[in-house]
Amino acid sequence: MPPYPWLFDLKVTPEEGDVVVSIPEEFAPRDGRQVIASKDALYLIAYLQELKQAPLSENVAPPDFLYKRETVSDKGSATATPTKSDGQALYVAHCQSCHQANGEGLPGAFPPLKGSKIVQDDDLEKYIDIIMNGYDSRPAYSVMAAVGTNADFTADDVAAIINFERTSWGNKAKEVTAEEIKKIVDFVKLKAK
Repeated sequence: MPPYPWLFDLKVTPEEGDVVVSIPEEFAPRDGRQVIASKDALYLIAYLQELKQAPLSENVAPPDFLYKRETVSDKGSATATPTKSDGQALYVAHCQSCHQANGEGLPGAFPPLKGSKIVQDDDLEKYIDIIMNGYDSRPAYSVMAAVGTNADFTADDVAAIINFERTSWGNKAKEVTAEEIKKIVDFVKLKAK
């Protein structure tokens, strides 16, 4: 694929709201600058993520980097599992291109998560169903793909994303545990079949 340099900027110090592109060290700029996605790049990624992925032939495995899971140790909690999913990393990888780093979405394309009733509500079934199976009932916005199902999210992944979204951008909703949402995750997976 040819390079598209007009989709990216190089900055020594990213500004608030900039989306820094993670680049393997061997391909990163040698002068220490960071690669910043332009609005056009973000719109392109949002468009591409909305497309359905064509199934691969039976003999071809998807590249590992597409579905790599980041985990973090949680040694400070006596009740937590030894590792848990990193909600912020999952959000950046799967949600940020549409809902943006500031959680405000893109008007006319993707709804805001900042201040969202669905994100902050105590009824988690609809929220989890949207993450796992997508959503298409708001004509003011684009169709959301079945991100959780496509990425094979576990209950721990879903809980991590929910907790990140419920405690970011001024949202102050109660955090959830993977154990309390596992039944809902399993139910919405069955519902989608």
